[in-house]
Amino acid sequence: MKKVDIAYIAGIVDGEGYIGIKKTKAYKCQDRQTNGYHARIQIRMVDEPAIKFIAENLGGWYYAEKPHSENGRPLFCYQSSDKSAETILKILLPYLKVKKESAKTVLNLRKLQSKGKNYRTKITGYRTAFGRKDKIPSFSFSDDYVQMCESHYLRCKELNRVGV
Repeated sequence: MKKVDIAYIAGIVDGEGYIGIKKTKAYKCQDRQTNGYHARIQIRMVDEPAIKFIAENLGGWYYAEKPHSENGRPLFCYQSSDKSAETILKILLPYLKVKKESAKTVLNLRKLQSKGKNYRTKITGYRTAFGRKDKIPSFSFSDDYVQMCESHYLRCKELNRVGV
């Protein structure tokens, strides 16, 4: 990808985009004990060719939202999450100005998550495995790990001026 195209996309992200962390509930039906934290990039604008250009060059996906008013135009929304968002942020980081700190915070979360297996130390119960008579422990993320993820999440909310 050309540097000028990367700089162009970074400018759109700085002006019209959102870089942050989405927090999801710990759903018992999924046997999750802790909240989930997901890197996210979003851009919403009425200019479909710009959104399409971003999706074609960086991956991710885009869709149209219905107009929010009777005479309004549809919004085109680009989105990328988790590993894909991490890859994109690494590409855009040198060119970002306004959202550079948000990007660094999200990349720090992804770095922490890459070592997530090391933090599955909290025993939350015991289960029986097929073909075994003894019970084996069910592990969840440690309280320290969850607190580190939460601090990245709160930092992004602060940087994005959400809920403050």
